[in-house]
Amino acid sequence: MGSKYTPSIHLLTGLLVTLLLICLTLAHTTHEFKAVYQKKAQAVFASSQDMFLQHRIMLDALRSFFHASEAVSPQEFEIFAKDLLRIKSALAFTLRPDLQLAYLSDPSRLSELQRLQLHRTEQGELQAQLMDYLLVSLKIDEPNMPYLIYAISQKRILTRIDQEQNICVTYQFEHSIVRSSACDKPPAVGFWRLFTYSDEQFVVLSEYQTQFNLQVYYQVPRAEVIEILVIILSIASLGLAFSVLWFVKARHRQVVQRIECENRSKLALLASINHEIRTPINALLGYSKLLKKTLSRQEAQLRLHHAEQEDKALSTIVDKMIWSANLLYSVAENTLNYSKAEVGKLQLDQHPVNLREYVERIQEYYRAFNSTSGKTLSVTISDTLPDWLVLDGTKLFQLITNIINNAFKYSTGEQVHCYMDLPMLSLQVSTSPMLRILIRDFGEGMSWRAKQALDEPFNYQSVSSHGISGMGLGLYTCKRLLEQIGGKLRLRSQEGQGTTVLLRFPCQLHCGVPVPTNHYAQQSLLLVDDNLFNLEICRSVLESHFTHIHSADRAEEALRLFSTQRPFIVIVDYRLKDTDGLALIKQMVIAQAEHFWACQFFMLSANDRHEIPDLAQFPEVIFMQKPFSLEVFFSKLAVVQ
Repeated sequence: MGSKYTPSIHLLTGLLVTLLLICLTLAHTTHEFKAVYQKKAQAVFASSQDMFLQHRIMLDALRSFFHASEAVSPQEFEIFAKDLLRIKSALAFTLRPDLQLAYLSDPSRLSELQRLQLHRTEQGELQAQLMDYLLVSLKIDEPNMPYLIYAISQKRILTRIDQEQNICVTYQFEHSIVRSSACDKPPAVGFWRLFTYSDEQFVVLSEYQTQFNLQVYYQVPRAEVIEILVIILSIASLGLAFSVLWFVKARHRQVVQRIECENRSKLALLASINHEIRTPINALLGYSKLLKKTLSRQEAQLRLHHAEQEDKALSTIVDKMIWSANLLYSVAENTLNYSKAEVGKLQLDQHPVNLREYVERIQEYYRAFNSTSGKTLSVTISDTLPDWLVLDGTKLFQLITNIINNAFKYSTGEQVHCYMDLPMLSLQVSTSPMLRILIRDFGEGMSWRAKQALDEPFNYQSVSSHGISGMGLGLYTCKRLLEQIGGKLRLRSQEGQGTTVLLRFPCQLHCGVPVPTNHYAQQSLLLVDDNLFNLEICRSVLESHFTHIHSADRAEEALRLFSTQRPFIVIVDYRLKDTDGLALIKQMVIAQAEHFWACQFFMLSANDRHEIPDLAQFPEVIFMQKPFSLEVFFSKLAVVQ
């Protein structure tokens, strides 16, 4: 069944797995976001480095141009610098010692220099500022124009850095700041700051006396963040639902296991009570039949009139005792099978059955009732029905007797008809033939409420014309039993026209050749039962068919008789005082192997064969359910190979 904490452990495990998945998703997402940022930041830094490298090359080219020439005219400077700087939208010009404009790379842009601001520091260094331009100044070896100013267009820088989408790039120069268009977005606050990344790079161009700070700021698009949050929320919801479902399933499994355990305990208790009840019932039935047989013998010897009347009265009392014991046994059997049907534990125990002897057993069952109640049972078998069929004779007997008992109990008619056949259609169409039993009475019929007993056994209470009330448990038990084993029950009844019940019971055709019962008359038989009443009854029933019968109520005595008498047939009760029947049979099989003689073992028990542990390990043992029936015993013995 597992620990009582198993559902909680399942719930905690599910939550931990969910939390782990969420953490892994967050870690993977954060890694992906950071990878995207690093890729963009590296592209910005590389682009910036490449851009200023190109400007440095141009600046060095200009400086080398002056160094390589003894004298540079304005036209030469314009021709060289204009074509060189046009690509980068840069501007170069020189200044005289009095800070007046000397040469200009592109005279058409002279108007842009009107806002040029120039001044010297206390150290004598030149500082220049021009709106919308980044200025780099350096000295050249030209006495007439010692200063070369290189102007980089900020628009050009913005155009380049705006190529990087969704990332804010800031150039912070000494006198100006250049920002990309992505910086116009409001900065993230609160929760959204968790998804922002930033970095900066400080660049110093000492040879040009220039420095600037490059800052990169990246904010993950909110749509992507919301998408990840939805995914995480889905994982959390599914994980929570799975954990709760796992918890509920574990709790349900515990409840089911507890109910199954309780059902097994109840069935075991009912089986034990049933066994204890059957023992005295079997004794009562056995002794009543012995008394009936004794009275029958005495009746032939009595000749006096008053003695005959006294003997008939005594015989009637014995018939009533037999019928009452049969009813009590039927109630015990119904109670056990009703409980099994409710929990789905009914199973078939199929074995070859001689149908002619089986019908005789049913008629014998009702013979005592017929002689005391004035009602009669007529059983008819179809001529096409084979003599032998393989079926569960115990459950079929219970079904038939339940329906017939209901007919006798609630019907006002004096006759009940029972008809058996095996439809040829079932042999041709179905792989499993169905024995058909039709039971009909000629009483007052059933009302609509009475028919509800098939579905609601404890809600139906009817009163027949005789004042007998009932709850319909017999019909319901029959229906549930048939449903469990694959059969069918149909009921047709009209008030004033009687009731007809049709049963379809699963069976198999028997292909073997039965051995006549008198074939074993000279064989030795051993009976083992710790109940002396059962032992005496079985012995008296078998005495007329077997010449040599030995009995024992203890395992040691049974083993001694088995070794010395070497019986051909052994009948062992499953429940013995000092051991169980299977353990005793196992010891007998060992003893049999030492002396090599043929022996057939029978197991007798009040329980079903499926309730006996390890019985399946002994296929050579034939199972029989109590009470001991001579007809069932010979039916099973006749097909022993």
